[in-house]
Amino acid sequence: MDCSLFPFPHLIRIVLVQEVFDKDLFKRDDRMGRASINLQPMQSASRLSKILRMSTGETTLRKVVPGRDDCVSEEYSIRCIDGEVVQDVWLRLGGVESGEIQVRMKYVEEQMNLE
Repeated sequence: MDCSLFPFPHLIRIVLVQEVFDKDLFKRDDRMGRASINLQPMQSASRLSKILRMSTGETTLRKVVPGRDDCVSEEYSIRCIDGEVVQDVWLRLGGVESGEIQVRMKYVEEQMNLE
């Protein structure tokens, strides 16, 4: 989506969708399920860490509760660890009878060159 055409970029919902497969040696890998998570809480926690100028130590920036529109299975924290914004979260797999995956994410913001 071209954000320059959207007047409220802070309202854009950024979602990470993951497809999970098993690893088989002698046959095709089987699809195990799908999980998604809204990345907006992590993005806003990153902005907060910049405002607070956090660079050392470990601080909890935000607690996130599971929502109806994502696959989060339990409450999790977004933390700033030595200047890096990270989260560990358990996601329920959709499209299967049962299953969860644990995901550790680090927020990395890259500067865009608009030339």
